[in-house]
Amino acid sequence: MVQFKSVFLGEERRAYVRATSSQKCVRAGGKHNDLENVGRTARHHTFFEMLGNFSFGDYFKPDAIAFAWEFLTRDLGLDRRRLIATVYTDDDDAFALWKRRGRIRRRPRPAPGREGQLLPWGHRALRPCSEVHFHQGDHIACAEVAAGRPCLGPACECDRWLEV
Repeated sequence: MVQFKSVFLGEERRAYVRATSSQKCVRAGGKHNDLENVGRTARHHTFFEMLGNFSFGDYFKPDAIAFAWEFLTRDLGLDRRRLIATVYTDDDDAFALWKRRGRIRRRPRPAPGREGQLLPWGHRALRPCSEVHFHQGDHIACAEVAAGRPCLGPACECDRWLEV
C-alpha cells in the first residue's frame, strides 16, 4: 500500500478510484521474522505473494467483504463450508457482514508492541481487518487434538487452517 501513500493522505488524486496489487515477498527476516518456521509448517514459505484490493473513497467495508467472498467462492471456486473469516473482537460491523456469508470468529488484536508500530508514513498499523482461512482437513495432524483438546481453528498452530 506504500505506492498509494499520497492518495490515502489526501495529497494526490488519481484518475481511478479502485486498484489492485500483487506484491512478491521473500521471507528473509526483519520486523516479523519467522524465517525459522520455513519448512517446518505448511504455512511458511520463503516466497509468497500478497494481493491487495484498494478503494479510494469508492466503496467501503460492506463491498470489500462482498468482493472478497465472491473472489474466493465464485472466481477461485473454494468451498464456502471450508472457509472461516476472522475479525478483531471489537469490529462489530465486519462481524455482522461476514456472519451473513458463513462462519466467523472474533480474534483479539495483536500484542500492543505490534499494534502500535508506525507505518513508514507515520500512521499506526493494524487497523480493523478481516482474514479468511481455508480448512485443509481434519486428517492433518494437530497437537491440540493429540493432547485431547479441540483444534483451535484459525488460531491454532497446526496446519489444518491456511490463511488465504
